[in-house]
Amino acid sequence: MAAKPQETSKAEFSVLKALWRVKQGTVADVRSKYTELFGTEPAYTTVTTLLTRLVNKGMVKVEKDRQPFIFKPVFKEESVLRSRLRQFIETVFDGDTHALVLKLVEDESLTSDDLRRIEKKLESDKGEP
Repeated sequence: MAAKPQETSKAEFSVLKALWRVKQGTVADVRSKYTELFGTEPAYTTVTTLLTRLVNKGMVKVEKDRQPFIFKPVFKEESVLRSRLRQFIETVFDGDTHALVLKLVEDESLTSDDLRRIEKKLESDKGEP
């Protein structure tokens, strides 16, 4: 098992998203969920290849004691998202989270509702020790 989430390609990450939604499943299960999530149906062999790459990276484990094989994510979605976000902030904004937030506000990427939800979250976190 990998100590921390590894980098994934866009295609691998999309398959991982589908696997998180099914929690565990066969290639067919993941392929079906992928189609439902993204509106395109990847080839069975493509999903197999991507899951195998994820296994090799330590992001997914596979149970081979029965056919068809069962794939399970190694890391929780939140853990991987957090890791990818940290990496993005470090790479693009030199680790400056304030710069990221300011850029989102300046580019009008955040709506007034988004800002209110952030403000509410910050207020609720103040009450925690």
